[in-house]
Amino acid sequence: MTAASQLASPTKPTAMLTARIDRDLLAAFDAVAEGRGGRSALLRTVLQQSLKQVIDAPRIAPRADGAGNRVTLSFTDAELALLDRRAADRGVDRSRWIKALARRHLGLKGNVDDGLRDALAPIRMQLQRIGRNLNQAMKAGNASLMADSGLQIERELRRIADMREEITEQVDALGGALRGDTAYWEVAD
Repeated sequence: MTAASQLASPTKPTAMLTARIDRDLLAAFDAVAEGRGGRSALLRTVLQQSLKQVIDAPRIAPRADGAGNRVTLSFTDAELALLDRRAADRGVDRSRWIKALARRHLGLKGNVDDGLRDALAPIRMQLQRIGRNLNQAMKAGNASLMADSGLQIERELRRIADMREEITEQVDALGGALRGDTAYWEVAD
């Protein structure tokens, strides 16, 4: 008995398969499935035929660490649009965002930080550059204090003050992003 024919056995327990596809593709699939027993029947047939074509292909063992529990939620179109927008703002898909949101409220680690990390990376790099420049300016300022130095201390101190302002702006931006991340997860009572 082949693996494909084992799948077709009506006495085998069944499992659910979920796929996200474009609405137009789903409409076309539904049109074909209408005369062939519906979505599930057509999808089973397509899967069985596909497996027959790759029956001798090497197999990869499924991951053992995946979460197996599923929760189904229903949202209005407006809520779904907002979920999609918020997820996109964070650089993740809708499911990952909802999962991270739930984990955050449960006190577990949420992996939505990808977008935040991407936004903060340039700020961090800029602060590092400013810090290096500030160190150079401080060395120059200290050197100008020497009696035989031809450097002008006022100019170097102005550079240091300008860099300090820029660092303050960057630190404020970084703090706002981090506060925004915390506020982002808060839920109104």
